[in-house]
Amino acid sequence: MQTNKSILVVDDDLDFLEIIKRILENKGYEVGTAPSAGEAISRIKERFYNAAILDISLPDVDGTELLSKLLEIQPEIIAVMLTGHSSVQNAIKSLNRGAFAYLEKPLDPTNILSVINSGLEKQRLVIENRQLMEELEQHNHITNTLLSVSQAVSQSLDLQQIIDAALERVAKSTGIEVSFVYLYENDRLVLMGYHGLSPRIANKMEEEVDKDSGLIGRIFEQAKPLVIEELAKYTEPDLAFLSNGGYRSFAGVPLTILGESIGVLGVATSFAQCFSPNNIELLTGIGREISIAVRNAQLYEEASSAKALRELDSMRTEFLANVSHELRTPLAVIKGSANSLLQPDVLFDEQTRRDFLQSIDKDADTLTRLVDDLLMMSRLEAEALEIKKRPHKLAEVVNSIKDRLDNLTARHHLRFKIPDDVPLVTIDDGRIGEVLTNLVENAVKFSEENTTIIIEANCNGKEVTVSVADEGIGIPPELHQKIFDRFFQGDGRKTGHRKGTGLGLAICQGIIEAHGGRIWVESKPGKGTRFSFSLPVN
Repeated sequence: MQTNKSILVVDDDLDFLEIIKRILENKGYEVGTAPSAGEAISRIKERFYNAAILDISLPDVDGTELLSKLLEIQPEIIAVMLTGHSSVQNAIKSLNRGAFAYLEKPLDPTNILSVINSGLEKQRLVIENRQLMEELEQHNHITNTLLSVSQAVSQSLDLQQIIDAALERVAKSTGIEVSFVYLYENDRLVLMGYHGLSPRIANKMEEEVDKDSGLIGRIFEQAKPLVIEELAKYTEPDLAFLSNGGYRSFAGVPLTILGESIGVLGVATSFAQCFSPNNIELLTGIGREISIAVRNAQLYEEASSAKALRELDSMRTEFLANVSHELRTPLAVIKGSANSLLQPDVLFDEQTRRDFLQSIDKDADTLTRLVDDLLMMSRLEAEALEIKKRPHKLAEVVNSIKDRLDNLTARHHLRFKIPDDVPLVTIDDGRIGEVLTNLVENAVKFSEENTTIIIEANCNGKEVTVSVADEGIGIPPELHQKIFDRFFQGDGRKTGHRKGTGLGLAICQGIIEAHGGRIWVESKPGKGTRFSFSLPVN
């Protein structure tokens, strides 16, 4: 039984209308009838119909003319044309004007129901694909905006230049008229930059704001976004200048890093603006980029080694370029697949459609993995990684991720050498599984197909040592320590592997050190590589 599907039947034969209405209603459809084109147009303007059954011969307008008008009002409607006098010319004319099907009277109820079901299924797929496309475009817009802001703030380590560049990019990317940033200094919130404000309003804003009062202070203290759709209804003095300046709506998000509030990003519009969850998500993401850049600038000012700072800036630039590439590549696949599914004039078979959806799903997983790596690195740097230790056998840990490792090494030979007498180790099995997965993935990238990758373990009484060895290209001695640095990119990976973000080994090191262990590498160019890490015995 169909539910919540409505069909409009247009025919000047009242007996036919009554019969077809009963047939459709018995199948669960909601049915509206109209004996003329004029009444049909009135009905279609009043509400949405999923489908329309139109007689070609109507007393006031030709059925094909009515078809064109209905499609102008509701482009997604499924139209089925009926005629008692079939002709090739009428059929071609109907289909060319957008009809889904062309049927002859007298109707076979089974046939008309089958046609309607097929039409409604097509309509469902088109609507679902359009919604998917809209969601992808929204996510793509958010990602591109964040990349744009990130690239803007990464061009300098000067605090003022960072804020000015970020606010300018916010205006270009979002079209928001006014934006400004307050930073926390000496127990006060101080205006550090603004965009789109008149000098008169800006002068009033430059007065310091108490972090314990007003809306700006509330956003800072509570570290939560705040939206005001009608500024005129609020009397807090720190936003009075916006209301007096003709601005109607406001949104503010906290600038936080590693759980610490460092300021507030505010935006305002001169029109009534309903900030959607996507708007707030975008502003929050922009706030994160500004916060990171601000903190980096503050660290830069405090640092004493110019050489170390130049290296950090270089690594950040390369990291941003790599992240941009890593984000755009799966996004391009997702968007391309969705675009193909959305083509209205192409009907894909089930296997092709499934292949497109699998591509979307696979590259969405890639994006998730990238975001997970970034979040993991953030937690490690903040020393906030949660480790849940319990006694485990290493063989059980390896077995729990064996399917994942088998997928990674599908074109290699994976071997295990884990003796039964290896003692228990107190670890977070999930985190150690991530380390092993990263090391095996690294081995796959830097070794040829059909070579062997070995995971082995041994114990010297005080600690258990786990190793992942490959027969790959090896690593020069001068890079043995550098490869564990954040954002570091080694050379020589196989063709077909994306460059990555340079976080994998840094994450491995952070996890192992959080367990009280250590990680190191043994390698010679052309002789393969062995990554090893130690874990204290239980």
